[in-house]
Amino acid sequence: MTTKIKPFVFERNFLILLTGVFMNGLGSGIYMVAAMLLVFNLSGSVLYSGFAFFAISSAGALAFLIAPFANYAKYKNGLVYSNLIKAIILFTIPIMHYTIGLHVWYVIVLLFITALLTQYTYPIESTILPVIVGKDHVVEANSYLQTIRESMDIAFIAGAGIIIAVIGTVPAIAITAVCLVLVTILYAFFNFQQPEMSREKAQSVGAAANGYFKDLGAGFSYIRNSLIPKMIFSIVFINVAMVIMTTNLPAFSLIKGNGAEAVYGFYLASLSLGVLIGTILSPKLKHIDFGKLVIVTFAGTGVMWIGTSTLPVVPSMILFCTGAVSIGILNILVFSAIQKQVETAFIGRVVTLLTSAASLGMPAGALAGGFLGEMLSPEIPVMICGISMIVFSLFWLSSSVLRKLPDIERVNLFYSKAA
Repeated sequence: MTTKIKPFVFERNFLILLTGVFMNGLGSGIYMVAAMLLVFNLSGSVLYSGFAFFAISSAGALAFLIAPFANYAKYKNGLVYSNLIKAIILFTIPIMHYTIGLHVWYVIVLLFITALLTQYTYPIESTILPVIVGKDHVVEANSYLQTIRESMDIAFIAGAGIIIAVIGTVPAIAITAVCLVLVTILYAFFNFQQPEMSREKAQSVGAAANGYFKDLGAGFSYIRNSLIPKMIFSIVFINVAMVIMTTNLPAFSLIKGNGAEAVYGFYLASLSLGVLIGTILSPKLKHIDFGKLVIVTFAGTGVMWIGTSTLPVVPSMILFCTGAVSIGILNILVFSAIQKQVETAFIGRVVTLLTSAASLGMPAGALAGGFLGEMLSPEIPVMICGISMIVFSLFWLSSSVLRKLPDIERVNLFYSKAA
């Protein structure tokens, strides 16, 4: 049986990275649930949940500015010290809670800083992978890491809800800090060769920014006369609607669960499970006309999430999960089409445009969700998200270009070039 396992899996540095990703997944699963609940508990207001989500998503939108700094330090040092700094920052939460007391804005600022540090470490992990396993094994190695990240997310987030219900939000954040300390110690044992190429690539922040915006402009020109802007609009619209909903999810979950904090973790886990199911199903659905598939699945999502907002906790959670399946399907099929049809030199730029546009919409959605949840009951923003999915489906139905799209294998993103 072991002959089927690739040799790189047993390589010392890869095992360290694999274990580190696992420990980070455990800590971040607990942190994701505990931090949002802590903000809501400290403030008693959905508006502040919106501010917290705004802080986290703003860090994601700044990822393209943070990532180039990875080239200014040794990769091992960057991973070790950034995880250590995150651990120290998170340890201040229980220290202050048990001494002088916590203020909600202090927690929100820390959420922003830790999210920025994550934007710094993630590209380093991606960069060192080919160095550790060799370029011939990158696909398989990525598969191992992504399997751990995605499938463990579901278990860790659901488990986090139970842990928080037993010990509380502040001790749960202390557990995340301990996980980060263990990751720091673990990464200190890396012994891979620092690539010389990273030194050559190091450049001033101004030069890096100029290069980035030049590439971005070329990316805009490349996709101008294609279906991709419509795809970007679709993803931005869906993300904004979902952030309006997820900002209200802590308060919504407490209402549905009669004050049980574990229910928030279960709702997040059911969302992840739905997306994962959609990801798994997408290869089996690629032969269905893409336009019809999007219209039908997102109309279904809208109906299910309206049901999520109105029904008791168990059927609400089931509908929440099944409604998220369409998100996983759309993500995989859209990115697969881009990878197949976009010229190799432009794939990175087009994906950057998609992810950056999606991230830029999220802070606005977080603020809108916070204000809506504060003025109305938290069930209303969830219902608004469901209605938005139906509106999105109707938008595709009303567009003859989108409605008549064939299966994803035959979709011509660059229809104007074929004309």
